[in-house]
Amino acid sequence: MESFGQYLKNLRDEKGKTLGEIAENTKIAVSNLESLERDRYDLLPPRVFVKGFIRSYVLELGLDPDESLAKFEEYSRRGELPDYSGEEHPVFHQKPPTATFVGSTWFTILLTAAGMVSLSILLVTLVTHVVWRENGTKQTGPSVSTVKPSGYGQTEMKAPAAGRVGEESAGMETVKPQAGKKTLEIKALGNAWVRIEPDAGPAEELIMSPGDIQVFTAKNSFSLQTGNAGGIRLRYEGKELPPLGKVNQSLSLTLP
Repeated sequence: MESFGQYLKNLRDEKGKTLGEIAENTKIAVSNLESLERDRYDLLPPRVFVKGFIRSYVLELGLDPDESLAKFEEYSRRGELPDYSGEEHPVFHQKPPTATFVGSTWFTILLTAAGMVSLSILLVTLVTHVVWRENGTKQTGPSVSTVKPSGYGQTEMKAPAAGRVGEESAGMETVKPQAGKKTLEIKALGNAWVRIEPDAGPAEELIMSPGDIQVFTAKNSFSLQTGNAGGIRLRYEGKELPPLGKVNQSLSLTLP
């Protein structure tokens, strides 16, 4: 029985389309399309993105994507496709936590003991200071008043220097452009898979978490793919671009 990847390839052959034509019109990398037809899901992003690839692939052939997606689910139920439910991405594995002394019970005991010793020293110092002041008050003779000259102990208030009001509260640091290179800054607002390819060179795939910021440089252009267009923001050549799309929307684009 044919595999799901072979099923897709047969549909493409019937329509007389090449992978290059599909990649050009859908903006899906040829390497991802090849992995899809070869059933190499270990080289593909998470399941939600794979289903987006299938939908775009079948639509480009002029066919109903719902039928192909239903067949994809059928192959999954029969165990002929990898189970994505065990982990978010088959390529990126999370390392198990390693045992450290900081997280051990002994560290907690030592930290508690050190806190108690510090508290004892503080109490002894406070009691000694109070007793010393009481004894000193009893032995003190007539009080003497000292007149301070005018202006003594006053602090001159200076206005902030011009041009610096609010400077420290800007909240965002702008990446300075590099001479002869274009700069692309990607900031994640939510969990997002991103594939970036500077100057048609080696591509890099990332799984970004909220708050992550990645900066890339290229001489001419960037090719970018993501499965969560609404979950990232781009700053190109120091200028922030408008939102790219909706949350969990697949997107491919080239800059400039």
